[in-house]
Amino acid sequence: MPNHRSPQLDATLTQAVKSLIKVAPVFIAADASVGDAAREMQRARIGSVLVATEPPGIVTDRDLRGRVLATNLGPETPVTKVMTRPVKTIDSGTLAFTALRLMVDENIHHLPVVEEGKIVGVISSTDLLFHQTNNPVYLRGLIDKFDEPAALGSYASAIAALAGMLFQNGLGALQIAQIVSSLNDALVKRLVQLAEKVLGTPPALYAWIVFGSEGRLEQTLLTDQDNALVFDDASDESRAYFAALSKRVVDGLIQGGFPPCTGGFMAVDWCKPLSEWRQLFDQWIRLPEPRALLDAAIFFDFRGVAGGLSLESLQEIIAPAKDQRRFLTHMLNDAVAFRPPLGFFNRLRARDGKIDIKMGGIAPIVALARIMALSAGSRERSTMERLALARNTDALLNRESARALGEIFPFFLRLRLRAQLAARDNKQPLDHQIDLAELSEFERRHMRDAFVIIKRIQEDLRAAWRLDRLS
Repeated sequence: MPNHRSPQLDATLTQAVKSLIKVAPVFIAADASVGDAAREMQRARIGSVLVATEPPGIVTDRDLRGRVLATNLGPETPVTKVMTRPVKTIDSGTLAFTALRLMVDENIHHLPVVEEGKIVGVISSTDLLFHQTNNPVYLRGLIDKFDEPAALGSYASAIAALAGMLFQNGLGALQIAQIVSSLNDALVKRLVQLAEKVLGTPPALYAWIVFGSEGRLEQTLLTDQDNALVFDDASDESRAYFAALSKRVVDGLIQGGFPPCTGGFMAVDWCKPLSEWRQLFDQWIRLPEPRALLDAAIFFDFRGVAGGLSLESLQEIIAPAKDQRRFLTHMLNDAVAFRPPLGFFNRLRARDGKIDIKMGGIAPIVALARIMALSAGSRERSTMERLALARNTDALLNRESARALGEIFPFFLRLRLRAQLAARDNKQPLDHQIDLAELSEFERRHMRDAFVIIKRIQEDLRAAWRLDRLS
């Protein structure tokens, strides 16, 4: 894959936000007008000014366009009428990547930087990324403005271009996944809003949930949909309404480039009242049969994205799973069934020179981390945060094993993302295959060693939990 790495961007995303501050913060008085604000921005050649209120407010060039000109307000309008307060801020020592993700999450373009409780400057999205069309903050703004799902035809290519640009400029696959997940969440929220606009006010509270890699904040390029809908009323009216909402959102996601799930794990098939979801969750834990284990492995990574329904009661059902030895044993048995592609003498076993890095490496780590969280009664969703639970001496994995998997996981994700981006550039289908011929000698050796470590950890767990005795 061609490499157009920008040293300037490399440095930008990996340094503290304080280093990006170009000028001291500019304040205007609380009794100033929007005309005063515009003149001060023009004088200082900046895109925002802070308002000296308590707490401080902020007015940006976007506010002048959207809240003043677009609403026919005059220049004498008090600045306090159009400012945002309180302002979102970030600590001066925080990495720029974190600031970028905050901007995407909150759909803001200017972020005051705080040091020891005092605002020391303001950074903008253009301070972080200079290519507007590949700027995730810019893309987030487009998501919030589209009115028809048909306008989503370029979303998948925009996400791929964004991921490619961030990857080429040194950002890790997990960090890219967090930004992509934030954008995908915003897309779902917008599709839900548009569906409600057509269908009318929802008859009950509900929650749109995602799971799989999207639930764990680990999706980079768009893959199959994994979503469901939970609503707080079992009436016929609610069932009909939310079935229609699910179809609209799922169809919108398909237009946006999310393929339908081949396994049927989409809201059009999994749209149920909360009472039925509670029964399912409880049943999966109490009766760990093959289908129940598959469903639990998928749905227990859920994360709420849209809607106001609390999912606390589902969390409360999952929490006692840590005491269900039979359930955990069967889950673990399924996890160690993912075999690393190793042959005799632990040599890499490839097919046509390629290795499926998902089934041989990523999936077993994800599965072990999930069981680790369940056995610890943790609500963590991301694989890396779950592996960090090994700090607890009673954890499923010891610290050494968890630390090793925590080093292997980002490496595997990086190899897969690089291969997928190359396949996209060459107009080839995206999959999880890694061509060994495309790896350096170091990467091949590192990959083999990583598979050996996974295999050893699986064997240790198989012996410790006596998994060979399971029928």
